[in-house]
Amino acid sequence: MATPGAPTRRRGDALERAIYDAVFHQLQTVGYSRLTMEGVAGCAQTGKAALYRRWGGKDDLVVDAIDHALPSLADLPDHGDVREDLLDLLRRMAAMVNSPTGCALQCLLAQADRDHQFSVLLHERVLAPRKGSFLAVLRRAADRGQVRPEAASQLVAEVGLAMVVQRFLVDGPRCPTTTSCRCSTRSSCPCSACSVDLGPARSCRR
Repeated sequence: MATPGAPTRRRGDALERAIYDAVFHQLQTVGYSRLTMEGVAGCAQTGKAALYRRWGGKDDLVVDAIDHALPSLADLPDHGDVREDLLDLLRRMAAMVNSPTGCALQCLLAQADRDHQFSVLLHERVLAPRKGSFLAVLRRAADRGQVRPEAASQLVAEVGLAMVVQRFLVDGPRCPTTTSCRCSTRSSCPCSACSVDLGPARSCRR
């Protein structure tokens, strides 16, 4: 019989999932500034060596956990219609925002503003690539003649995502239940209004 609290022997994906789950649990309970590799290892019921074999420190670990939790960059939606593709991306982001992961991310972003090195790492490895997925959808739509070529720009690509993130950040300890992405027919997609349902709200209070 395993001793309570003793490291659990797991490998591969199972161990990785347990570690990432532990990261978000620690973010919600103690915050980024007090998160430690030792604390994550204990929460995941594994040894510190298992963490240090994969990550050099907590910054790399936390960024990888966030990247893993966010919608995959390898699976861009392709419904044959730019409006549906953009809404699909927004719905994926919205679902994450209203999950426990989103609540932990809200606490993390507040801390990132005070830690320049971590903020740069988070932007380069997580946020910038996600912005690129919206731009990729717009560029594909431009190639198909669904939007004007000049609409496939970084500025236009960030509009819908920025609206979701803004609602997420300004809503305080409550994640919003719904948000609307109003898309101009002159810019990113051929529709006048797109409503994105974020589902039930969750409390981000610790």
